[in-house]
Parts: sequence; structure tokens; C-alpha cells
Amino acid sequence: MSADVIIVGAGIAGLVCAYDCANAGLDVMIIHPGDIHETSSFYAQGGIAATWSDNDSEVLHMEDTILAGAGLSDTNVVQHFCNSAPAFIQWLIDRGVPFDHDLNGDFRLTKEGAHSQDRIFHVKDYTGHAIINTLYNHLHQHPSITWVDGHISALLKENHAVVGVTVDRQHYYANYVVLATGGYSNIFSQSTNPATTLPLPIALAYQAGAKMADLEFIQYHPTVLCKKGFPPLLISEALRGEGAFLVNKNNERFMRKYHELEDLAPRDVVSRAISLEVEPKLNISPLMTTIEQRFPTIFDRLIERGFDRSSYEIPVQPLVHYTIGGIIANTAGQTNLSGLYAIGEIAATGFHGANRLASNSLLEAGVMAKNCAQLIIDHGTFDMEARHTEALQYDPLTSKDLDWLGDLCRHSLGVIRTKEKLISAIHSLVNHEKSNHSLFEFAIAVIQSALHRQESRGGHYYSDFPNVSDAIYHSSIQINKEVLHVSSLSSESVDVNLI
Repeated sequence: MSADVIIVGAGIAGLVCAYDCANAGLDVMIIHPGDIHETSSFYAQGGIAATWSDNDSEVLHMEDTILAGAGLSDTNVVQHFCNSAPAFIQWLIDRGVPFDHDLNGDFRLTKEGAHSQDRIFHVKDYTGHAIINTLYNHLHQHPSITWVDGHISALLKENHAVVGVTVDRQHYYANYVVLATGGYSNIFSQSTNPATTLPLPIALAYQAGAKMADLEFIQYHPTVLCKKGFPPLLISEALRGEGAFLVNKNNERFMRKYHELEDLAPRDVVSRAISLEVEPKLNISPLMTTIEQRFPTIFDRLIERGFDRSSYEIPVQPLVHYTIGGIIANTAGQTNLSGLYAIGEIAATGFHGANRLASNSLLEAGVMAKNCAQLIIDHGTFDMEARHTEALQYDPLTSKDLDWLGDLCRHSLGVIRTKEKLISAIHSLVNHEKSNHSLFEFAIAVIQSALHRQESRGGHYYSDFPNVSDAIYHSSIQINKEVLHVSSLSSESVDVNLI
């Protein structure tokens, strides 16, 4: 079975790319594991950053992004995404996304950590939910789209080109294979991501020869409520943007001693601070009269977990949330492998640098998706001939193996890393009976990247090397090769995808 375009993933990146490709007359296949609502995009509480108000500008958005990126953001890439943001917001509005308005009828923009201006578009605290539902309503009966429920188990290669995927032993071929599956947070035993988003696609791409970058930069969300018997509950940064603040056991507002932006400091700073304090809690007393209306989803989940309406402090801890690194790709998703594209969180473009600015993730996913679709539309398609393909396919890991891998990653790649833990983790992985499985080999690449970055920067804090190095570089790794230090990701992304 074949299509013009195969898109793996039904988050915002996948659906936006599918929308444009299908409406240009291309045959599109969307492969998704289970309910399309079980994606990271769907659970995005915060929103999308874009310049809109008169006192804001694309330059200020760029400056905030670059500052949060801790020296590793690619200026040209940042400029592209920040300049593209208003047009993408308008595109979503035109398709019916109901962003919040104030009493005057203007968009109700908010501020999140490390933003200097109110520029976050949101739909209460379920922005991702609203966007996914809006796009799905346009696409679920589209005559040019085929929906396939399943996990991919292999990438199909012909010579050095990716020409399709395997799902449940069925081969599907396409001119273009677009990975839009989110990041690799679920190599950890606990994360804020839906459990269905196992990072096998990025692991398969790694084994196929795709270049990876900056895998060591893993962003923890600082405020997550973990209660036994319930999934982790992310407490949106937007609550702190609207007045909530962090306190410790002694009821001290401890963020004042860690960063000048206090509770709105970059996420890596807040996460480390929380991990160093005793019994950290989020004080929401400034929001008690508005939380039920402004953050209804969070409020309902808190009630489910025993939160009392008279309570005003929520126990919180950092949890893996977003992975900065991924498959090296340009702003249209092109990778070093012909036929393979990567858009959204699975890609490493240089936009986020070493640490993602809040609400820039949905922006990157959407703009990359539109760029990727336009490139595909402009290039066109060709007839798929009989294929002589090869595929690296692996038996599924057992739950015991996955739990072991998740616990190892959580222990070695925490908010604060040590050389001893990283070396021990690599030794354990190499000597495990499943060491040749793609997920295990990918986990080794992540830990090797962390071990080789002998400094602390952004989402990588290395206690053996607690300072920022004078040398500014990205890490790059391919299967069976050493970690390289490169000055620019654009030099690593080769535009070979136009067949």
C-alpha cells in the first residue's frame, strides 16, 4: 500500500502538515497509535507564543528565545520562527481555534517564564486540546487522508533513502515519510507525556543513519503533582505567570535567591531550585477566585486528586517534559536521509538552543509543518515503482525491559547529573541482553551526549562541571560513531531529500 506522504504522528505538527498536503491534492496517510487525543500536543496546557500587541515585537520575542537558549540558539532559525508566528496564529484563527478573549473582545494574552511581554495565545488551560480538535474536525473525513491506527516497527530503506514504514508487519510506501511523533521523554519511567508516545520512531531513525543533535538537553517541567494512583499532573507555568509562587517547608519564597526573574525564571533554573528545596509547594492563593474559570482542567484534576477548595498549596516536583534534541533538520524538516523528514519536537533545528522558551514548542511544530508541506507540494510526487527495501525490525520490548530502561534513564539523566551515574548507566546498557535493540542504542546515544558535554548549560546540569564553558558547540551523533562537537546544526543538515 502506498501514499504520496506518510505522516507518523497526529499531534499539531502532523495534522497541520496533513491539512496542507491533503488540501493540495496529495494522498496522505496518517499513522497514529490509538486515540489521536493521546498526544503531547493534545495535553499542552499553556499556549503558543507570537508577537501581537503594539508593545511587543518579533525582535523582543527573538531576544527572549535566545536568552532562554543559553547561547546555543541559531539566530537565523530563531528569526524565522518568531517572524512566522503571527501568520501561523492567524492561520489557526481562520480555521476556528477559539483563543481566549478579554471583556473588550481583544485576545487575552498571557506571560510565561522568561517572556518579557504578554504574548501567549491560549484557550484557557487546554490549548492543545482545542487546536487538535479543531484540526481533526477538518480532517477526519477528508477524502485524501487515510488513517492507520498502529505503531511503526520499522523504517523501510532503499539504498540510502527512506521510502516507507512498517506497521504491524504491513509495509506502507511513500515519496515522503514525515516523523511528527514528539520527543523521547518516555525513555524515562515517568514523564508528563502520554504513555502511548514511546520514542521508537526516533530510535529507528537513529539506527537508519539519521544525524542527531543535542540529545543531552532534556527539559524538566518544574511543577508537576505526582500522587499515587493517578498520572502525573502538570501544573501549567501560566499559573505562575498570573501570580502563583513557589514556597518551601518554611513557607519561604525561595526563587528569590536563585534568579532575578524569581518564579518566572527559565524552567531549568526553577527545576534545579525545586530539587534543592525541602517540601516545595506551589502557592496559588492569588488565584483562588479565578482558578476554576481560568484553569478549569487543572482545577478538575486537582479535585480528583483530593484537592480541597480551601487548599492553596500544591506539592510539586520536576518531571521530564520536553526534549530539546532530536533529528537534525532544517526549518522545513529536511534531514540528512533522503525521503525522511522530522518536524516538531522530534527535530533539532537550533530554535530552542539549550533550553526551550515556554510556549515556543507548538509554534515550532506548526511552522515546521507548514514549511514541510509547502516543500513537498512544490516538489511534487512521482510514481512508486516496485520497491526492493530493507528494514531493521525488532521484537517489542517487554514491560520489564521498558521499566528497567526507564528507571535507568531517570536515575542517570536527572535534573542534576554526575559523571559516575552517566558512566555506570552506559556500562549497564552495553551489558544488558537487549543492548542491540534500537531503544537501548538510542538511550546510549543520549547518555553519551550528556557525558561528553563537560559543562552545565540550559537543560543539562552536570555537577562535575557546574560552570558554562567558553566553548559554544552543539553535540552531534550518528549510529556507531563518536559524539562530535559542531558549531552549527545547519552545516549538519544536508538537503538531500528532493528525490
